[in-house]
Amino acid sequence: ITNYDKIKNSKTPAVFRGITKAKHMKVCQENNRDFYYIDTGYFGNIRKKLYHRITKNAMQNLSPIIERPHDRLSLTGWHSTKFRGGRDILLCPPSAKAMGAFDLDLDVWLEETISTIKQHTDRPIVIRKKVGRRERTTVDTIEMALSQNVHCLVTFNSIAATEAITFGKPAFTLGPNAAQAVSCNDLSKIETPYIPTLDEVTAWAAHLAYCQFTEADMRNGTAWKILNESKDNDD
Repeated sequence: ITNYDKIKNSKTPAVFRGITKAKHMKVCQENNRDFYYIDTGYFGNIRKKLYHRITKNAMQNLSPIIERPHDRLSLTGWHSTKFRGGRDILLCPPSAKAMGAFDLDLDVWLEETISTIKQHTDRPIVIRKKVGRRERTTVDTIEMALSQNVHCLVTFNSIAATEAITFGKPAFTLGPNAAQAVSCNDLSKIETPYIPTLDEVTAWAAHLAYCQFTEADMRNGTAWKILNESKDNDD
């Protein structure tokens, strides 16, 4: 563990935890220096943060879906739900801190996104701002929100998109997002969102299960082996 200023001129791969290190990751990208980004996992963290996503040279896994066995997915307790319709647009903006990592202003993004949605639908828009972890895992879960007559979910880079797809609601991802392979990024299609097949959803989830790891996976070398098993995993 070190201070970035002490290793900023090195070419040794760096490991960062959390969105506040975005400026350092940008420097690594500009200098073709590999880095590994660690943050909360995509799924499997209902009560405790057991899983942590680790991505090489990006903040979320954006690579094409790799066909994977379902062993790691089964360990998370993940299961899919058939897609079903609803009435409302559930808009889940990220935190101001997350938007800042992309040099975007949250209020401006929110205003522009709402305006664009209204150009293509008159459905009610329900805004769900990010609340504390205790609330998110007990009295105000994303599953509770998605069960309230939701037509689709709209977000930027939030993991809420992953949860929406899992719970059977189509998603629109307007920024770099691990759910973009099974969602849409064109708000003009808000009335007819992309709905992946359950087979597509399961293949995508199995892929993401190989992109998140427990502490034990990090200690015993499993995470390192999976992350570096192919040159295709560089983004």
